[in-house]
Amino acid sequence: MNVMDDKDIALDALAASKTDISLLSKVIPETTNHQLRQMLTNQLNSCINDHFKLSDMVISKGWYPAYATPQDQLKNDLNKVDEINR
Repeated sequence: MNVMDDKDIALDALAASKTDISLLSKVIPETTNHQLRQMLTNQLNSCINDHFKLSDMVISKGWYPAYATPQDQLKNDLNKVDEINR
């Protein structure tokens, strides 16, 4: 049985947050109703602020190597794949 720890939950939430921001940014320009557009824009701004907070947290805990070199990021990803395949 796979158990999700705090890191897994935070990284999944970060990925979901990116998806939410992407979808909202695509739908807002297509919205013709001013009130709905304003509501969605407010939601987008809230999502972006929450995303910044969440990304700051995972970076500070060392769960997301945002400042690693591309080579180090690739090495980390390959190590994770090796761990999963064991």
